Amino acid sequence: MEEKFIIDLWVNNRFGVLNRITGLYSKRGYNIETIHAGPTDVPGVTKIEIVSTGDDYMRTQVISQLEKLYDIRKVDLRTEFKED
Repeated sequence: MEEKFIIDLWVNNRFGVLNRITGLYSKRGYNIETIHAGPTDVPGVTKIEIVSTGDDYMRTQVISQLEKLYDIRKVDLRTEFKED
């Protein structure tokens, strides 16, 4: 069953990181509903929040592939969140 989920990423703030992340989604035919990025308290680290819809397999695949990308420091999955 498809459901909405959020992936929180903490990444090194370097050229090309966002392109690699969105390219991963594009290559696999996955859709990004929304994406937000902003600074953290740690210098040189950016937090990126990606909202997508998919099944368990898709979520597992995306997280597994994101964790392998260069400059990704941490990946967290959220399946429960408050919609605006």
